[in-house]
Amino acid sequence: MFACLQLHQSHTRSKRKISPPQLVRAEVPGGAPFFQLTTTVHRGEIDWPAVEQAAGRMRTKMLFPAGVEPPVAEPAFGLRAQLEPGLRSFAARRLPLLLSLRMAQQVLRNCNRPARELSVTFVDPRGQLCRALEPFVQLAGSLRVCTPEPAHYRQTAQQLLSRYGVVLVVSNSPACFAQSDVVVAEDLSLFTGRERGLIFTPDTTPLPGCRVVRSSEPVLPSAYEALRPEGIDPMAFAAALFELCGVKEMERLSFARHGFDGVGQSYALKDLAGVMDEGARVRV
Repeated sequence: MFACLQLHQSHTRSKRKISPPQLVRAEVPGGAPFFQLTTTVHRGEIDWPAVEQAAGRMRTKMLFPAGVEPPVAEPAFGLRAQLEPGLRSFAARRLPLLLSLRMAQQVLRNCNRPARELSVTFVDPRGQLCRALEPFVQLAGSLRVCTPEPAHYRQTAQQLLSRYGVVLVVSNSPACFAQSDVVVAEDLSLFTGRERGLIFTPDTTPLPGCRVVRSSEPVLPSAYEALRPEGIDPMAFAAALFELCGVKEMERLSFARHGFDGVGQSYALKDLAGVMDEGARVRV
């Protein structure tokens, strides 16, 4: 579960007449509920201690409207995160990367080049994608993984070899993905700006000179869009539903358009495959 903060502007002069924050449960199709936490803005100020108290255990799993930031709290982990005071925004860890993975699959399926000629690399320092490589066996002739922890992929490499005769190359060198046709990456920290392939990543850091696929806001199914509180970012909301409420449908989200940094043209996902086809070029 998580909580979305909603703001109500006060028109009274007396602070005593302001109602305390209200927590309302919202039922979610196919998953656990979330909560809307409504508080009053009085003379431009928010009673953050009251919000924190009302949020309870969800205070570390909050979504805030655009432009609204809680007071900075010292970072805490493990048990301390449950005990120490402070409001914290929910940070998505799984869904954005999984959506990047699915987009890469769809682009490869629409590519006109033979699969045996295509190469795909996964930049995965935490081993999050070790169970997600199997669909790529039929989509590319070369599969590589760049990770500082090769042990994460030992079992995956053995399974791909025994089931399909595919050799998964596992390396800790960024050079292994410099010439890949498609790269799926958790973040762009290892990139040099000289990579030539299409890069699918949730990382929004600019990478001049590279073809990093940038997507519009996700298109939420109508039942979930109707639940999204005002001002809450669609991707953050979808990730919280997926990671905290178990709504599996969020894995199948789509995006209206895609593009590249420094390029005015936008593309449908199926059109990105043309970028990889022989003779297709995108200037960045």
